[in-house]
Amino acid sequence: MHRRLLILILFAGLGLTAVTSARASPDFASLAAARGSEALEARRWLHAHAELSLREKQTQSFLREQLSAIPGVELIDGRWGTGLVAILRGGLPGPLVAYRADTDGLPIREETGLPFACTATDTLGGRTVGVMHACGHDLHMAILLGTARVLADVREQMPGSVLFVIEPAEEIGAGAAMLIQAGLFEEGRRPEAIFGIHDHPTIPFGQVGYCPGQSSASVDDFAIRVIGRGGHGAYPHRAVDPIVIASEMVLAFQSIVSREVDALRAAVITVGSIHGGTTSNVIPDAVELEGTVRCLDADVRAQLQAALTRTAKGIAAAGGAPEPEITYILGTPAMFNDPTLVEETLPSLRRVLGGENVVRYEPAMGGEDFSEYQKIVPGFMFRLGVGRPDRVMSIHTATLDPDERAIPLGIRLMCELLWDRLARGPR
Repeated sequence: MHRRLLILILFAGLGLTAVTSARASPDFASLAAARGSEALEARRWLHAHAELSLREKQTQSFLREQLSAIPGVELIDGRWGTGLVAILRGGLPGPLVAYRADTDGLPIREETGLPFACTATDTLGGRTVGVMHACGHDLHMAILLGTARVLADVREQMPGSVLFVIEPAEEIGAGAAMLIQAGLFEEGRRPEAIFGIHDHPTIPFGQVGYCPGQSSASVDDFAIRVIGRGGHGAYPHRAVDPIVIASEMVLAFQSIVSREVDALRAAVITVGSIHGGTTSNVIPDAVELEGTVRCLDADVRAQLQAALTRTAKGIAAAGGAPEPEITYILGTPAMFNDPTLVEETLPSLRRVLGGENVVRYEPAMGGEDFSEYQKIVPGFMFRLGVGRPDRVMSIHTATLDPDERAIPLGIRLMCELLWDRLARGPR
């Protein structure tokens, strides 16, 4: 007994309490496998009933019913819109950690041919559009439900509590800020850390990806109304041509990135929409531009906004046009995976998958409003491989068909890392 006590003291002195806790954790491999069929069924229902951002009412009702049936899970009342917040309290004292999943689909008409493909349509911007879970949010929700069920099965042994954050409207970058403003982390609900999964078809099933520090870009949008003076296409000297001025702006914006931003710091300006004119021989009065601005660093973000505004106004003035109408919308900040939290979590992932299947990826220019939570508490989102050897896939496409074997694996991974984080105790 004395020797065993000495070993435990030495482990604690070396900061290895997480290792000993991990060895004492439940058999999550078996528990996740046992809950896999329920999660798969939930995923297919959710996939078939995809809904657009802020319209996830069926989804919310389904998730509320599912969560309400799990012993120990308490739904928390609040102004969560079409989202939900729930908590599972462990039978042993310990910290609070959070786990987030997102719920909304995309305005994409599905082309997978799956028997549970979504056939729903909705209206957006005056157009009828298809709706599809083309970003894997159906998997995210199914994995959360499975994780809640597994942890509820062993809640009497669980050292602490898990806050389940079920976020709407992620695709438009609105859900996280909405939940936070509604009091998500108030009334004793501020967690020690928050975790999330994002499925990724470029990573094969059986692997996960991680990126400490800055891992995805801030996402800002702009709209510019270039005002000219219309006229006949045969007499451009009698008009002020907003199409020429707008075209110069599009090209000049690329020079902001290539000539004003440090080449070692990533940035993107993309004009994705340009509208103006009605026929070939009429110079219009105005042209509308819309675009996105992305980068990894806060100072570059401010630099890009100032430079784009200055450039647009300067080109309009040089063309003899009035000052353009510029709307610049600051969206979600860059996602920052807390390096200490990542380092603490990697052993959990490696224990399940093996070190060779836990791969580091480079920061990308996509956006994630998970970053809103990370401004308040340490957070870590990792990528779950759903890639299949028989096809090339990408998120936000009509043919996304993730490997469903990732669902029980995702449940096990989340249970393992949440348990390990709880077992570490308060920071």
